[in-house]
Amino acid sequence: MTNKEKPLEWIASSHKDLMALPSDVRRRFGYALSLAQIGDQDDAAKVLK
Repeated sequence: MTNKEKPLEWIASSHKDLMALPSDVRRRFGYALSLAQIGDQDDAAKVLK
């Protein structure tokens, strides 16, 4: 983690649920989360309402 990255905060079973997904899905989520940590957004990401 660089100084610009914000730490991830896993809530309830979110990390366990992510780890239960297929590896290609986990990689996609991991990439999207790393973008979010530096203040960017994945093209497939949507804002929660």
